[in-house]
Amino acid sequence: MKAHPTARRSILRALSTALGIFATLLLSGCLPPVDVNVATPAPIKVDLNMDVNVYQHTTAAATKTPEQAKADNDFRQSMDRRHNRMSEIQDLKNNRLVGENHSGLLSVRNRPAGDYGDYVEKTVSEENSDREILMKHEAEEKDVSTDKIREDRWVHWQRKSFPGEWIEVADGKKFRWEQKQNLSSDEKPSSPDPAPAP
Repeated sequence: MKAHPTARRSILRALSTALGIFATLLLSGCLPPVDVNVATPAPIKVDLNMDVNVYQHTTAAATKTPEQAKADNDFRQSMDRRHNRMSEIQDLKNNRLVGENHSGLLSVRNRPAGDYGDYVEKTVSEENSDREILMKHEAEEKDVSTDKIREDRWVHWQRKSFPGEWIEVADGKKFRWEQKQNLSSDEKPSSPDPAPAP
């Protein structure tokens, strides 16, 4: 039986189309892959600051005097209050109302008028009170002077401050206020000139 000429053409057309698709797929699989450059012209820089606090918990708590127990309780409460107040302090710094002074405390730089100004003063006073408790506790634990801890906290808060925030920097034997600038990775925050040896 002979196939109709139109049917034969349809079959040949379908076979040639299938053969064309097969050849295209076969040849495109043999081509080398296209290289896409995903590299950046300069390395990505990440500014990361991290503090690690290690605490040792011992059974010596049972032998503490009432004064030591109160001091520990004050320490924990100060930590909690500072944690709860953290975003308020950052808002005040972002608005350039307060800055980090050379004593490891906050200072009001630009006091707003009215009730908000009172709020700023009260918040800074509470933060400084808690920082004093924490610095005293740290000095006792490390058996160093509170002045040493103040200087350490000053350098710490200088380093942790964001660009544009007010910080007090050493200017010889004096201090001056300036807004923090971006530091390169090898720069360190300024600290006071060491006192001459006796």
